[in-house]
Amino acid sequence: MNTTILLFALRRRTRKLAGSLLALSLGIGIFSSAHAQTNPAELPARPKAELPARPKTEVDIVPKGFVPWWQPFVFDSLRSEDKPLSIDLDGLIVGAIDNSHQIRVFTDIPLIRETAIQEAWGEFNWRAFMNNRWIDTSDPVGSTLTTGGPDRYRNNQWIGDAGVRRKNTAGGRVELKQMLGFQDTNSLFFVPNPQGASRISLSYTQPLLNGAGRIYNTSLVVLAEIDTSVAGDEMSRQLQSHLLEVTRAYWTLYRERAVLIQRLGLYEDAKKIGDDLDNRKDVDAAQNQMIRTRAALAERRSEIIRQDTAVKNAESRLKSLVNDPKLDLAHAEFVPHYAPSRERIPVSMADSKASAIALRPELQQTMKQIRAASVRVNMAENEWLPVLNLVLETYVAGLQGNTSIGDAWTDQFSRGEPSYTVGIQYERVICNSAAKARLRRRELEVRQLRSQFESAMATLMLEVEVSVREVETAYAEMQAKYRAMEASKAEVEYLVDRWRLLPGENQSAPLYLDNVLQAQVRRNFADTAFADAEVTYNLALLNLKRSEGTLLQAEQITQARFCQQGLPVIHLDRPAKVDPEDLPPAKPE
Repeated sequence: MNTTILLFALRRRTRKLAGSLLALSLGIGIFSSAHAQTNPAELPARPKAELPARPKTEVDIVPKGFVPWWQPFVFDSLRSEDKPLSIDLDGLIVGAIDNSHQIRVFTDIPLIRETAIQEAWGEFNWRAFMNNRWIDTSDPVGSTLTTGGPDRYRNNQWIGDAGVRRKNTAGGRVELKQMLGFQDTNSLFFVPNPQGASRISLSYTQPLLNGAGRIYNTSLVVLAEIDTSVAGDEMSRQLQSHLLEVTRAYWTLYRERAVLIQRLGLYEDAKKIGDDLDNRKDVDAAQNQMIRTRAALAERRSEIIRQDTAVKNAESRLKSLVNDPKLDLAHAEFVPHYAPSRERIPVSMADSKASAIALRPELQQTMKQIRAASVRVNMAENEWLPVLNLVLETYVAGLQGNTSIGDAWTDQFSRGEPSYTVGIQYERVICNSAAKARLRRRELEVRQLRSQFESAMATLMLEVEVSVREVETAYAEMQAKYRAMEASKAEVEYLVDRWRLLPGENQSAPLYLDNVLQAQVRRNFADTAFADAEVTYNLALLNLKRSEGTLLQAEQITQARFCQQGLPVIHLDRPAKVDPEDLPPAKPE
């Protein structure tokens, strides 16, 4: 029985394998014949794909002075339970530079780096020193010449010295030292006993090769100054980025409020249709149309709830970036004051690149880093040299018995004669692999920074090109979105009029109603797309200024420095811009 079952299973597997091989062979044969019969040269040529013609941005489609239907509502309060607070972009920028915690972090960067300059100059400060030693000796005597008789040498001695020393910018070290002391011993050869001693000395050591010269010895000061300047460029870069974020948050708030109003308008459009159906329910309104309208109302109401949360999130984002106490109010609704610009601003690729090369802080940083690396190369080359120092020293000394230190100090000026020493110190490290490695590392760093400068230049030029094109593209896109918005508006009006003319019992009425609701959604998408396009265009203009490095100049932001609670502070200032609408009317002549 088991053998029969095994043979049956083996026969079925053999049949499946044969079928698979047959199908595979037929497939290979069909593919081979088709491949053999097809000549690539005989295939029809594919049509060449061409991009659509780019619209000319010189032609302005948006009418001059055009105001979208939602813009007046953006400038009005939307929440009755909150107190409206009017905000404008200029006020937000002033509030940010006065109160933003992040901007305070940026302005402290150069002040922190600046302390390294004073620290580097501290290497050349005068230093006062003092040394004191008390020596009590009791040693066995192995030679009569030590004490002249006693078997143990006993000595009580105090030595003290004090003075000042300093390193100058040429690398030399000067030291002025006064030594005082007394000594009492049992040696018979020590005369006078006890005695007081005094000695004043002046020494000077001047490097002639390694460590010599003002350029080498002030290199740390120069590096600290370069690092401070780099920190100033970093502050400028970070400040521009933060102001761009504040501007983006303002336009995001405008955009979210505009979308909320558009969602409310979309809801009202569906509600009007629902009201019409309710008025016609006893005449010709079909039940399926009323159900479809209620479903659209519920869906659009949920979108309003979500969009209202987006508006509040945009307010919180703006508040966190500015940190202005005026904005930190409970139950406050931020109401924008300015609308986005829809006027075409001409831009020039060449001018933008020239401005970026001259003003971008990233390029300035890289150039200063190359300069700092060159200073380190000079230091490494100096450290490669052997040590050759000129040593000069002179002193006068006095000596008195009976431990009279004061008389000994007087004798060094009245009876003492100056002594002097002149010498040369020389030292050279064989092979000097450490200095050689440092010099090689510094040279490689210079080469790396030069390549980094070229890379930064290419990156910035790319950024400028993209920013210029983005301005032009955003403007052209805004024109196209305006045309799409007007077309969607005309479509909705046409479909609504056509639907109103159809009787409710007509079989096409539900289809037309669905078309109306979908067309309203498409119009809402077109309105949102236009609001996005105009905000994107304004952000592109500001981003171009940041790419050129002219954002701070355009906003007229200046720096002032003063002291606060004993610490330096960099204060940013910006003059208030006058709104033309706030100016009094001109008097007729």
